[in-house]
Amino acid sequence: MKFKGKIPVLIVAALAWIVIISSCANPGMPVGGPQDTIPPVLVKTEPAYKSVKFKGKDVKLTFNEYITTEAISEALVISPPMIKKPIIRTKSKTLIIEFNEELIDSSTYSLDFKNSVADNNEKNELGNFRFSFSTGDVFDSLRVSGRLMDAFNLEPVDKGLVLLHNNLHDSAIYRVRPNYIARTDKEGIFMIDNISPGKYHLFSLNDVNNNLFYDEGAEEIAFEDSLIIPSSEYIEEVDTIFTATDTIVVLGHTHFYPEPIYLQQFTEDIFDQFLDSHTRDTRYKCTFVFNESVRDSFELNLINSGAKNWYQVEYNENVDSLIIWIADTTIARQDTLLMEICYLQLDSLNQLYLQRDTLSMNFTDKVDDISKRKKKTDGQGETPEPAVQFTLQPDISSSVVELNKSVGLNFPEPIFEYDSTKIVLFLTDDTLKRPLNFKFEKDTLQYRKYNIKYRWEPEEKYTLQVDSTAFSNIFGITSRKLTLRFSAREEDFYGTVLLNLTGIEMPIMVQLVTNSADEKVVVQKSVSENGKVLFDYLKPDKYKVKMIYDRNGNGKWDTGSFQDKVQPEMVTYINNVLKVRSNWEIEMPYDLAPNKSFVKKIRDIEEEEKQRKEAEEKARKELEQERSPEQMQNFLQGSGGSGIMR
Repeated sequence: MKFKGKIPVLIVAALAWIVIISSCANPGMPVGGPQDTIPPVLVKTEPAYKSVKFKGKDVKLTFNEYITTEAISEALVISPPMIKKPIIRTKSKTLIIEFNEELIDSSTYSLDFKNSVADNNEKNELGNFRFSFSTGDVFDSLRVSGRLMDAFNLEPVDKGLVLLHNNLHDSAIYRVRPNYIARTDKEGIFMIDNISPGKYHLFSLNDVNNNLFYDEGAEEIAFEDSLIIPSSEYIEEVDTIFTATDTIVVLGHTHFYPEPIYLQQFTEDIFDQFLDSHTRDTRYKCTFVFNESVRDSFELNLINSGAKNWYQVEYNENVDSLIIWIADTTIARQDTLLMEICYLQLDSLNQLYLQRDTLSMNFTDKVDDISKRKKKTDGQGETPEPAVQFTLQPDISSSVVELNKSVGLNFPEPIFEYDSTKIVLFLTDDTLKRPLNFKFEKDTLQYRKYNIKYRWEPEEKYTLQVDSTAFSNIFGITSRKLTLRFSAREEDFYGTVLLNLTGIEMPIMVQLVTNSADEKVVVQKSVSENGKVLFDYLKPDKYKVKMIYDRNGNGKWDTGSFQDKVQPEMVTYINNVLKVRSNWEIEMPYDLAPNKSFVKKIRDIEEEEKQRKEAEEKARKELEQERSPEQMQNFLQGSGGSGIMR
């Protein structure tokens, strides 16, 4: 009887022990099944897809699951365009697009959602989703497609606005709403669907203010030279598979014309001159920044003063920013200077005239500077800082000079004169310090820089000595002594790129640029006929090759003009990254026959191979991690759990 009374207790203990053992043998949290990766499925529409004679106020799209509307309002493009944005909302699993204005009669509407429709839980996107209907008796089905690129670097333009106008007047882009619109995707690809037959002009804008008009000079534009006349053709295709009745299956597809159009978007160079800013940085330095170049048009006068040669002008490369160095210390001591500047401006009739502005250029010393000035005697003149001598700044970042480069000396203020006999270059190991013959020239791009040019011998060591007072600036201050020791680079450090170019029909600028987003020009060469182009003395690195079709031969890329119906100068690339190695030459051919449909897709084969190997290694590790828990579970169940139960 005592044993029978203990049976319930033993049963409970046994069950508890089984639960404990089971939990040890099966660690971890329970899983909820495979992840949902399927996008929403459209199951019903009101009106029907491609319906005609639609007179409703909204469109209802019902899906098989709940969706999110977060991205729809920004991504949705309705064509023909609407002045007022529609109201976007959901009711249960139905997406409702409620129009805020009357629809145009006898028009086919296209609603392009891109990838904005996604399920509410996993955000699986319904890719390139479109819906269309007609308010008339006819459903228009013509199409215009293409690609939009930046004209200067051929990068795809994302979310660019593409417009079709059936108003063929040149002014339509400025004041008439387009008939059809579309937005480009990340690859710059656009497709305008459901177009009615007719003749059109095709444009693109970055449309900063979202008004669907071109704001000249403030926005980028692209345009197709020829008229767009959409059409289509059904092309039959015979399938090689036979049916059960031994008949040939005839399939086909609709081909749309014109062929895909390649647009290059640019900013027009509209002359709009004005003085953007003016400052007096020090007593001896004033800075003027203009919106346009003032080359050959800038004048400066000091009001109520007959002083002559009292300043020097330092221009930047674009001649739209300049520094006025005041060389007359008597004038510089004045706290306020009244200056008259003159530059070319356009009047209301777009005629050039000379604009004259009077400016008050003020400068006040700091308290410490004022106290120093008071200590000066009446007979002493004020001199700019530094008070004794200035320091030369070499442009060599290390102790090595490249074989094809010069050694530059930068100066804090403009140089008035120098004594070249006080500049000596000699071999460091030469105990006699015999001077080497070199060229000392003013830099053509930087106003306050001079270059020492010499044919450096590989791995040779050099010493540059500049005696004190070798240079005097416009304020009469002299330079400090400089001793610079450096070595020339070894010759086998460099690599070489040799291009064999064909198909040249006009001057071409061939640029070797950095393998980066800004594509900084490393070296540029111009060619006008077929042949080889050599880039030597290249540092080991990765480079891109960019070519500019320099149709006017001015040595630079020129933008387009919608006013004059001139396209920007064409650009092309070699679609492979070139990896330059030391003591190695890359030789490759390239056909430069103009190709408007060229697409920039530069491949870095080495990087692609690296990423492929990394992906394989990641997949291998993930596979090992998936197997490990199963093996551990089998081990525990096979040894630990069953052993205890026995």
